[in-house]
Formats: sequence, C-alpha cells, structure tokens
Amino acid sequence: MNYNKPELLDALAGQYVLGTLRGLARKRFQRLLLNSNQAREATNMWEQNLNNLASAITPQTPRDDVWVNILQRIEHRPQTSKTVIHTKPSIWRTWSFVATAACIVLAFLVIQPSTNVMQTQQIALVQNQDKQSLWFIDVSEQGLSIKASSQLVAQTNKDYELWMILKGQDAPISLGLLPKQGSKILFKDNRFNASDIALLAVSLEPIGGSPNGSPTEVLYTTELVLL
Repeated sequence: MNYNKPELLDALAGQYVLGTLRGLARKRFQRLLLNSNQAREATNMWEQNLNNLASAITPQTPRDDVWVNILQRIEHRPQTSKTVIHTKPSIWRTWSFVATAACIVLAFLVIQPSTNVMQTQQIALVQNQDKQSLWFIDVSEQGLSIKASSQLVAQTNKDYELWMILKGQDAPISLGLLPKQGSKILFKDNRFNASDIALLAVSLEPIGGSPNGSPTEVLYTTELVLL
C-alpha cells in the first residue's frame, strides 16, 4: 500500500479518528503514526475539524442515567438502573471522539474521586480497538501517575512500555514500563512538554522493556488531553 498518496492518508486518518478503522488496518496505521509526519498531520487535521464541528453544537446537560450508562461502558459494570438507552451504532461511530473525551474525564473521576478535577491539566486514556479502557494517565509536575484498568488482561511473559512522539520527530522516546495492575508513577522525561507531544504510544516488549531503545510492537496510541 502506497502511504505517500495524500488522498489515501486522508482517508485512513479519517477512519482512524472516527473509530471505523479496525483490526490489522488500525494496527498498521498506528505503526505508521510513529514514523510519518504526514500521517500525524492528516490525523491532527481530522481531529481539529471534527472538534470544531462539535464545538459548534449547543451544549446540553445529559440526564443522570446517561452518565451511568457511560460509566458502565468504561468498566463494563453490571446494570444498576432499569433505564435502557438505545443508540444507533452509526451515531456512536461518527461521534466516537466525543465519547472518548467523556470517557477520559469520567475515568479520571472514578480513579481519583477526592481530587479536584480543575487542578488536573493533562490526562490521557489508553483504549484498545474495542474502546475498552486499559490505562488512565494523569500528568502532574511530579510525574505521570498511571493506573491500570480492571479491563486490562496483561500478558505475564511480556511488559508494556509507554512512549512519547514529539512533533517533527520520528524517533519515539521511552517514558517507562506501564503497570499490569494497580498504580505506578513514572518520572517525567526532561523533554516532556504537552505542547510538543504529537501522541503517546504503548508497545509490547520483552520483560524489562525494549532491548534496543525502539518500540518492538506498537499496540495502542493516544493523545494528551488538556483540561
């Protein structure tokens, strides 16, 4: 496949942002994001355009049962309310970026209920292709506070490593190994600056981390969200 064609990159980036690019095609595009400025630019353009579209919509306060339903989708919790919400799959696919943003905020509330959310400036949510939340990341001055989700089924004979890709650079920078359960704090690399980061990535590595300073197998990518 010729990824140098702008129209192909634009189509793939659109499908990636909307959440309709799945399976091996999504994994290939995630690997491409690590090495191609053009792919990252196309993805950023789609995200900006869709976010601009979303910002043009008049905000409405959702019902309490909608928030309950979203929380249940994050952690696959058992239904506690008799209210059943029916949504068309196409709507969820089209507005998946809105749902992801809501999941990030709500997941942070679940993890740290005693923390004032307004104090948090940078957070990220790592999800798999089925939109299951795997890791929650909260960035502070001290470092990256990371919590593994109960939905994470970790491989015992492998480790998971977090990387950042800076804008205008192709070489990923390791931020450390992710927890397979519970929480962990990673110290911030001195190059860690939210405005300079194009995306974060999670790779599958041998025990102990990458043997050569580069991701072995990229599994997931995500972005920092500024609150």
